[in-house]
Amino acid sequence: MVAIAALTGAMLPFRDALGVLNVLLLYLLLTFAVALSGGLWPAVFSAVLGFLAFDILFIPPYLTLSVAAADHVLALFVYLGVAIVTARLVSRMRERTEEAVRESQRTSLLAELNAALIGDVTLDAILARITERVVTVYGAQGARVLVRGEDEALRTGAYFPPAIGHEIDRTGLSLAEWAMAQRQPVGRSRRGRRIVGVRTPQAPSLPIAGGKGPDVLYLPIKTANSVAGVLEVIGRPGTGTFRAEDEQLLTTFVDQAALALERARLSEDAAQATILTKSDELKSALLAAVSHDLRTPLASIKASATSLLDDSVAWDAETREAFLTAIDEETDLLTLMVSNLLDLSRIEGGALRPQKDWYDVDELIADVRSRTAGRTESHPVAIAIEPDLPLLEFDYVEIAQVLLNLIENAAKYTPPGTPITIGARRAPSAVELFVQDEGSGIPRENQPRLFEKFYRVPSGITANGTGIGLAISKGLVEAHGGEITLESAPGEGANFRFTLPLAADQKVTESPAHAGLASNSANRGEAA
Repeated sequence: MVAIAALTGAMLPFRDALGVLNVLLLYLLLTFAVALSGGLWPAVFSAVLGFLAFDILFIPPYLTLSVAAADHVLALFVYLGVAIVTARLVSRMRERTEEAVRESQRTSLLAELNAALIGDVTLDAILARITERVVTVYGAQGARVLVRGEDEALRTGAYFPPAIGHEIDRTGLSLAEWAMAQRQPVGRSRRGRRIVGVRTPQAPSLPIAGGKGPDVLYLPIKTANSVAGVLEVIGRPGTGTFRAEDEQLLTTFVDQAALALERARLSEDAAQATILTKSDELKSALLAAVSHDLRTPLASIKASATSLLDDSVAWDAETREAFLTAIDEETDLLTLMVSNLLDLSRIEGGALRPQKDWYDVDELIADVRSRTAGRTESHPVAIAIEPDLPLLEFDYVEIAQVLLNLIENAAKYTPPGTPITIGARRAPSAVELFVQDEGSGIPRENQPRLFEKFYRVPSGITANGTGIGLAISKGLVEAHGGEITLESAPGEGANFRFTLPLAADQKVTESPAHAGLASNSANRGEAA
């Protein structure tokens, strides 16, 4: 009405100069503009008003509905017909344009969601991404994803923005439960105190909280075999209630979210299957190692003990000492194997917690050297310890185990007579301990895998062992904050080195208090 009045007022002073045809074209152009902006019925109303204004004000006799000339009557009705047909065509074009825009928005929305979900693999990350995209891309006021907890009760898995919080009222929970059970959307209008979007007679009859607030829509997140959760959408973009196109758009959105959740579940299942496979492989390897490598020392101990218990043979002192020495050495070997297996299980389970105290490196090396004397009797062993090394804080038993493993490997995998050097020296912010041999060395292609579990370098030397000593040594050293490395070249021997870090406030020079502590540490080392 305002547009027709404004156009009529603008043309009226120039009525005689414009002519009938120009006036009709201007009214028709206005009807076209109204159809584009307002749709069909506002355009039809504009055409009728234009028809009346044209007849009364621009066709003689003025200010009446009478028409003096017959050709003006034809012009009037042609204008009205053309205006209505034009309004219909333009309105249909407008509706199709709006539908195309909505489809484009939905396609863009799904593309953004898929791009955002490609990088997320964990369930929590995917749920957080879904709620964030519902708000930032679709334009809702807030969103929550409700999932089943371990107690089968619905809980908030993710929400956005943080201001809405994770709490949901009892009515919302009931509607979410219904949406999951019926596998279809349901919503509520707080202003109208009613449930909307329910299509079945089994819909819940629930009291809806009154007062002002946005409408809420609950959409089930359906996978192939189950309902993974419910998406709660709070408030549609702009104002007003949710429409059919909103539900269609969000349902497509939720379907994509369900595919992402299914992908996350499959990824978790695959990861769990991989873990179980590796666990089975570890158990099988441990069983094979235990059944093979423990049998030899047990058989030796059993044979020596049985011989000593045989009263029918008078063993001389030298033979009895040989039997007892064999029992002692094989028992030490069994102890080392069992300790390695226990350490491996603790490292694999993440339960390795070093019990640190202050000890002297000199005393540690001397103690380990004496404990390995029997196994290295065919090798000349040299000790090379840099003087005035500071006290270190470490787990005595675990670091002694590392040295035992390294010395045991050097003795087993080098020919008799090969020199072995055990030593310690200063390093930046640490003390470095090393075990070096002058054997044939380790091929470079085997060195990257040397610290893997159950890996043994192919060689011409036959030696008992499980292949876990170096893997355990690596875990024990790293638990102390140190690093273990290898330097070796064919024909140049092997040098295994590991570091134990110094305390931040530790002094290199030893004070009288440290001297007393060193004595106590040595006593504890001997006891260990």
